Amino acid sequence: MKGELSAVECLASLTAIVPLDLQFRANDIIAKAKLMAEQSQGSSLKIVFAHNDRETKFDARLRYALSGYKDISLISGKFYEGAVNPALLRNMAFAEVSTKYLVLLDVDLWLDQGLLRKYLGLVCAGVAPFSILPCLYLTLAGSMVLMSGKRSIEQLRADYFAFSRKEFLHLANPSSIVVMRSTDYESLNGFNVEFSGHGYEDFDFLIRLASLHLLISPSPDFLSNATMRSPLFAQGFRRELGRLCLDALLEKDFFFHIFHEKNTAGNQHSSSRKNNFLYFREIHKEYSEGQNTGDPTLITAFIEKCLANGKNIHDYSIYFENKPGHVDRYDTFRRRMKFLIK
Repeated sequence: MKGELSAVECLASLTAIVPLDLQFRANDIIAKAKLMAEQSQGSSLKIVFAHNDRETKFDARLRYALSGYKDISLISGKFYEGAVNPALLRNMAFAEVSTKYLVLLDVDLWLDQGLLRKYLGLVCAGVAPFSILPCLYLTLAGSMVLMSGKRSIEQLRADYFAFSRKEFLHLANPSSIVVMRSTDYESLNGFNVEFSGHGYEDFDFLIRLASLHLLISPSPDFLSNATMRSPLFAQGFRRELGRLCLDALLEKDFFFHIFHEKNTAGNQHSSSRKNNFLYFREIHKEYSEGQNTGDPTLITAFIEKCLANGKNIHDYSIYFENKPGHVDRYDTFRRRMKFLIK
């Protein structure tokens, strides 16, 4: 690869920024932050965790858990009260970034340094101005076999393409995993902190980043909020952003998301997502003024990419599965019954 850096040189020019708020599932987040810090050791990758300190015993435990690691920074403070604001936390983390490149990560991700090197290399070489990576969500069973070392990343990836059900929930494409230039983050003034609680702050950022490089197009259904299991049946803004991930899908490259239970405050989460989408729709309404561009999905675009690259479309059959619901993906009988009767 032209301009390719060595493994050490590559990750030495990269900083990961990771938001942390222990309002929910505190012990799980502490354990995963510590795991991510441990996985990074010896790689030259820098990580900045931005932590909203709610002044609980868990917050003190987090600070202790992340102390003593090389190239790990913890920016901790009482930045806000109430709903989690990952947008603000990412901006706080970015203030500590001194490298030319950065990657947006979440604490629930399995740190795949090979993927980081590969896609940072593409950005470094000018092949792409930024890279968005898909994210495959694991069940509890899938997470346990990965974290225990019983199966490698490569083995789990092969299981996914072989239609194994037990280990996987769904593939998010696009996701908020982005390798990019630090100057672009600065040009965009970072994340929009008006998005309070989880939901749509990442889509807003991706749209603005893609627009900065003239890589996104308006369409009449741009503001469609429909979700699909299949990454190739995506609609609206998810489809337009998903176009930027087709090369990663072709390469079968994605991060793994380690399982966690849903937050206990479901109503608060649902309310924030609804309000955030209304705000998102208002500030991006100009993107719905485009013309129809043929296929309302990504199916044609992906098939054409397969043909252009000499790939066998049958090797990607899992991408076309669009069966609604998730009951067949629950990994225990108890979880399936809970899903069915709730």
